[in-house]
Amino acid sequence: MDMDKMHDCPVMATIEVIGGKWKPRILWRLRDGPVTFGDLRRYVGVSEKVLSENLAALQREGIVSRRPLKEGDMVYVEYDYTRYGRSLLPVLDAMGGWGLGHAGRKSERSDPDLVGVRRVS
Repeated sequence: MDMDKMHDCPVMATIEVIGGKWKPRILWRLRDGPVTFGDLRRYVGVSEKVLSENLAALQREGIVSRRPLKEGDMVYVEYDYTRYGRSLLPVLDAMGGWGLGHAGRKSERSDPDLVGVRRVS
């Protein structure tokens, strides 16, 4: 990332890592602890290819770890946050809280320019 652009808007550095259609859903699900590829796929509702690509990108950034596990004859893969990736949890919690508030605000169907503004008589 261009450092000049990052200094102008450091939020873009975060969005480049966690932005997109699927990464936020993946990261939100991982908040509850390690999860298998199959469980992630069912939760996110995306193709194996797209999920694999997004998980690989999060791995390259050091956000998510991948651990192969063997149970008897069955081999599966489990994903979890890395120690570094856990530093995103307060960011995700803040974004989730804002999103819930925003969704509630939208459902009020009020004029966004007038919310919280008192009319002077």
